[in-house]
Amino acid sequence: MVHYTRFSGQLISFESLDKLQLEGFLCAPFKTKTCIVHVHGMTDNFVGLSIIDNLVNAAFANNFAFFTFNNRGMGTITVFQRLKEHLIYRTIGTSFENFKDCVLDIHAVLKMLKSYGYKNFILSGHSTGCQKIAYYQSRKQSKAVKGLILLAPADDLNCQKKELGKRKFNETLKIARDLVRKGKGKELMPPQFEPSYFSAKRYYELYRQGSIEGNLFNYVGELKTLTKIKVPVLSVFGTKEEFTAMPLRKMLKKLSDKFHHPYSREALIKGADHCFCRYEEALQKAVAKWLKNLVI
Repeated sequence: MVHYTRFSGQLISFESLDKLQLEGFLCAPFKTKTCIVHVHGMTDNFVGLSIIDNLVNAAFANNFAFFTFNNRGMGTITVFQRLKEHLIYRTIGTSFENFKDCVLDIHAVLKMLKSYGYKNFILSGHSTGCQKIAYYQSRKQSKAVKGLILLAPADDLNCQKKELGKRKFNETLKIARDLVRKGKGKELMPPQFEPSYFSAKRYYELYRQGSIEGNLFNYVGELKTLTKIKVPVLSVFGTKEEFTAMPLRKMLKKLSDKFHHPYSREALIKGADHCFCRYEEALQKAVAKWLKNLVI
């Protein structure tokens, strides 16, 4: 049965730190100082996955508010407005976003929500949203952030290598690198090599050696950035996760070794895939249980 997202609250338009117009939805039926902020993954949007409903329920069960928003990686190719002296349009979306600019989106959200009276935040991310919230907290070390929820923090780099094979991976990466060096980074990758409409720059920055985004959850690597995160972290995978570089329990063990806060936890949802389709309630229970004992 298809599960549709249904929740009530307040639609809010706000600006990122570089003045992009973004939209989000605040669910806050009671007074609280704590808000869960959810960051969607590649090509998604703030209501794109059915798990949003269940994350809202997990938040409410613990008397927390919930905010979900569109970040600059929304959709594949998306036109955003920027208000300066007059309206300026910027084409971004997953195909053209600069990963490090996620800080400009997340920081703006927290700033905006503080103006609504919230003081404490739990950052939740799905898929590439995991990379974004982990990068944000490792960079900012925000004292207002009290915890992270990583939903399917998959290994993009090694999954791409596994899917293409070493030879085709290197060939595709060379095409992207050559286009970037020729000043053609905004061109889309040839579809026979990359059918997902990535620009050459986006592809190269994700998969090149030394990539910030690609190495955040490079389970074959050292996961150095994750050791900078001092807040408690809940890491969740489904047992049918499609984007794996090694056995899931080994991936979770690696995360456990990097997140040193004593209340960091790992969970496996039996039968669930990357988007937790048809296992939303099991995910809700796991998240709600972790939130219940989180010290704010």
